[in-house]
Amino acid sequence: MSTSQWHKLYSAHVAAPAGVLFGLLADMPEYGRWLPGSAQYGATTDVEPYPVQLGSRYHDGKPGEPGKDWWGTVIGFQPPGSLDFHHTIAVSQLRATVDVHIHYSFESEDDGTRVSRWLVLDIAMPAALRPARRLILASFDKENLRTMAAVKQYAEAHPGASGHLPPVSRER
Repeated sequence: MSTSQWHKLYSAHVAAPAGVLFGLLADMPEYGRWLPGSAQYGATTDVEPYPVQLGSRYHDGKPGEPGKDWWGTVIGFQPPGSLDFHHTIAVSQLRATVDVHIHYSFESEDDGTRVSRWLVLDIAMPAALRPARRLILASFDKENLRTMAAVKQYAEAHPGASGHLPPVSRER
């Protein structure tokens, strides 16, 4: 098995308080309120303990669809400043395992918050399949850009939102 690491920083200015953004991203069972489903993501379920806290475990991706789901853990929880997740995803088609670390930071900035999402991937896969690594990276990049855009759009459209929020369209 060949192992490689990839990381990328995603950042956006969001016209909303850090506490609102932290709340949206920490309330994983309620992601469907602001994050429509995609080919890679359907829901986050089985969050325990809930409300989310340091050590909470969750079922992510497409729970209920074998091979399209994974389990993760909240490994950092410092409201309203930072939030960290870790999960491991098996990509069976490429005989790959992707160890995923996500770190969010929320910093006050002018009339809002600078949201930074640092994604670190450790990818283990057969050396012969390593050229297909770009497919894994493209998929993660697309989902991270989509998530950042969705949280920005929702938070700015619902100033002061927290707790149980009105749902967004689930159309794909």
